[in-house]
Amino acid sequence: MRTSAEIREGFLSFFEEKGHLRRPSASLIPRSDDRSTLLTTAGMQPQMPFFLGREQPPAPLTTTSQKCFRTPDIDEVGLDTYHLTFFEMLGNFSFGQYFKEGAIEYATDFIRNRLALEWDRIWVSVHAGDPELKLGPDEDAIRLWEAIGIPPERIVPLPSSENFWSVGGPGPCGPDSEIYYDWGVEAGCGEPDCAPGCTRCARFLEFWNLVFMAYEQHADGTLTPLPAQNVDTGMGLERTAQIVQQVASVYDTDGYQKIMQWIASESGVAYGDSPDATKAHRVLADHGRGMTFLVGDGVTPSNEGRGYVLRRIIRRAAQHGQRIGMQPPFLAGLADSVIEQMADAYPELAEHRREIQRVLTAEEERFGETLERGMKVFEEAAAHGEITGEEAFTLQATYGFPIELTQELARERGLGVNDEEYTKLFEEHRKISRRTSGIQVDVRFPGAPRTEFVGYERIEVPTAIVAYADLGDDLFQAKLERSPFYPAGGGQVSDTGTISKDDGTTAELVEVIRLDDDQELVFRGEGFAEGDRVTASVPWSVRFPTMANHTATHVLHECLREVLGEHVKQAGSAVRPDKLRFDFTHPQALTAEERTEVERRANERIFANLPVRTYETTIAEARKLGAMMLFGEKYGDIVRVVDIDGWSVELCGGTHVRSTAEIGPLVILGESSVGAGARRIEAVTAGEAYALLHERAREADDLRGELERARKEKPKPQAEAAYTVSERVDGVVLAETRDLQPGPLRDLSDRIRQQEKADGAIVASVTDGRVHIVVNVAASVGVDAASLASEMGEIVGGRGGGKPTMAQAGGNVPDEIPNAFAAAKKALG
Repeated sequence: MRTSAEIREGFLSFFEEKGHLRRPSASLIPRSDDRSTLLTTAGMQPQMPFFLGREQPPAPLTTTSQKCFRTPDIDEVGLDTYHLTFFEMLGNFSFGQYFKEGAIEYATDFIRNRLALEWDRIWVSVHAGDPELKLGPDEDAIRLWEAIGIPPERIVPLPSSENFWSVGGPGPCGPDSEIYYDWGVEAGCGEPDCAPGCTRCARFLEFWNLVFMAYEQHADGTLTPLPAQNVDTGMGLERTAQIVQQVASVYDTDGYQKIMQWIASESGVAYGDSPDATKAHRVLADHGRGMTFLVGDGVTPSNEGRGYVLRRIIRRAAQHGQRIGMQPPFLAGLADSVIEQMADAYPELAEHRREIQRVLTAEEERFGETLERGMKVFEEAAAHGEITGEEAFTLQATYGFPIELTQELARERGLGVNDEEYTKLFEEHRKISRRTSGIQVDVRFPGAPRTEFVGYERIEVPTAIVAYADLGDDLFQAKLERSPFYPAGGGQVSDTGTISKDDGTTAELVEVIRLDDDQELVFRGEGFAEGDRVTASVPWSVRFPTMANHTATHVLHECLREVLGEHVKQAGSAVRPDKLRFDFTHPQALTAEERTEVERRANERIFANLPVRTYETTIAEARKLGAMMLFGEKYGDIVRVVDIDGWSVELCGGTHVRSTAEIGPLVILGESSVGAGARRIEAVTAGEAYALLHERAREADDLRGELERARKEKPKPQAEAAYTVSERVDGVVLAETRDLQPGPLRDLSDRIRQQEKADGAIVASVTDGRVHIVVNVAASVGVDAASLASEMGEIVGGRGGGKPTMAQAGGNVPDEIPNAFAAAKKALG
């Protein structure tokens, strides 16, 4: 067992022999109800629902090789021998079966008999205990390690910071025991206390972590026992390969060297030829692996979230490749070298090879255009002498210009760069990026004063433009002295609005960029400049329904917990002026009775006119109050609490109404699945709910009228309504007819399903200029009829709703029927 592939296969085969089910790696994109990270960062992350007992695992014992990606260290890759973004984590998992004894015995067997490592070089650490967690030293682990042959002097107790594993917030956790390889005294610092955990040297390399998952950590920091004692282990493949192959770093292992051989053949520059060559090879090898796997899992480059992570590593790799003479486009070839090496273990790479090549090449070419624009900006800055720190930072943040390139170009012209000022601005930018979960934005005014957000109290405010940049195409970016504009966050969309001058000049708000407790704004318009006094306004018709919908999500959350159980937790939301969407953890669809009860309770609470109070307090005090905190969110020392009369208490930075009665009626439009273990409810409130209820009442009146006329009139034989089949999509017929009201249209949909032997029928009719649509589908189709009817109703200028298998919509724009059918086809496809 020598190569990385052999170690991976050897690990999985070993645990298969021990009764573990081999499972494929989960995606780098976490499941929809996991909001803890942008990307999968640990082998146990996909196992969390099983450890918490919320879902049944696929087997009591499993083993995986999980692809993982860490975003915080992107800029560190290449500078040393150990930082990586993409890595593989080999793991074995026990759900209520073996515990510490079994985990230690299996690890010892694999190390001694399969990896054949020198046993005298193996050290272990154990949890030293933690008074705050009310846990003593892990005496069980110490005893088991001694019994299996590790002498006491090679068993090192370490604090919770080193030997207690958690997800960094609420979730499964427990003490762990880490296994280290000793490179020898000659690799150490020479101090007598040198041991695992030593921060002075790299003598001890941790390569396998055995986590004894016995507790669930709650938002208040307390621990409670999990339903069963579990084991989660993680062995880093790259570090294990370094040990087995006895090489100086992970970059010297076969997995990276094969990629570097390709890089050398393309560039003519070998790894180690120079410091620049060494750094470039490391960046290309690591980022090449990361970008290939990210695109293979469906991530595409963008300016936010996972897409921005991908964009960063693509551009960084492209720049470093060009520095050692590689001729673009070359990233598709780099990806090919990764695919050839790893497709046997991860077949999705070969399956998506063409798409991976296409996405990487397009982004590489786009970066070439960015570099060209950045060069023009650089030449303008260089014409004035030394490059300031702000100019260097703008080149990087706005044009993707790496600081190394700016420094090199400046040296060629005999100019300096204010590195100290640049570093200060960059560190501020990095802190902002990390506080926003890895999402970076184009910061154009790092030196400008902070904008005071007054949007909680006011929707119109006199203010001033304190920074301005023309973006072209009638767009400009600005900072205001004070702003009523809410930047998207916590599920709530950004405000829309305008700024205007006394002479009537107006610009429309296009985007609000959130920068922790600051913001920058993008407008469409002209005639503005830095220093202008303006009035910033958010329309009440936009802000009020948004506030109503946001408070409604809190009401809905608490009602779901009352009806379904306290396992329900928010898994995402979208709060807009027209409707709200609320995602939550729950293993199955709501029954009709549960859905009705949730809606009843929500309206009962709303019309009880409960006061809604917002205030700031410390995170510690919020925990004492029992405030609900979103899993995966990071909170500062001071937090904002939204308290609905003590009944619902959540941490939230959004805008809210003053009392629940201001929400008005709440109507659930539909409920559907958004992945394993997660559900989604869509609903409307306030004016939108009134309009929907009014439309339903009108349709009910029409139906009552039809029934009354039918009772009075003598039944006559009626010709069956004619219809035209527009298309058939996966067993669902899309058809059109004319002059049918909703009742007869439902009857026709049943007849179409019978005559066409279809699993569903979506039928549209126009009567006196009004559109009626019926969505009639079997449960096996997998589409929520109510949600689809709601979407189609919006397209034809109206609304829709109903039950999961039978729903209807109405509107007044017949010309939009083809677009409504297109939306139906997309939902069915």
